Order: sequence, then structure tokens, then C-alpha cells
Amino acid sequence: MTIDKQKLQKLLWSDVAAWKSGCDSWKDASEALGDFLGEKTVEEVALELLDENDRLTKLLGETIGGLASKVAGND
Repeated sequence: MTIDKQKLQKLLWSDVAAWKSGCDSWKDASEALGDFLGEKTVEEVALELLDENDRLTKLLGETIGGLASKVAGND
């Protein structure tokens, strides 16, 4: 998945802040987030980001394990 995570984060925080304050800008913030996401829902994007995080965590674990093995001379 390719998504501008920094822009997504800003839009999400803007939406949350507007909603919590109960101001009328909540609809605008929510609309901006919807425009950014396009056809996807926030939930779909969140699930994809969780999958990406799991994949990267596993890759990091494998990389660290491989490096530890090389340092120990067990390659």
C-alpha cells in the first residue's frame, strides 16, 4: 500500500480535534480525510497499515536474527 502516512496522520488528528471540540469544522475535516482516502474507508486503511506493520516487524526480526548469527560466526 502506498499512502502518504504523514498527511494521513495530520488529517486524522485534525478530524479528531475538530470532533472533540464539537465545532462546525468537523464536517470539513472529515470531508478532507474522505477526499484523501478516496474509495477506502478509515478502517480499511487502518487494517492495511496493521498488516504492513506486522510484515515490517517480522522482516526486522529476521534481519536482526541474521545479523546476530553472523556476529556469532554461525552463518
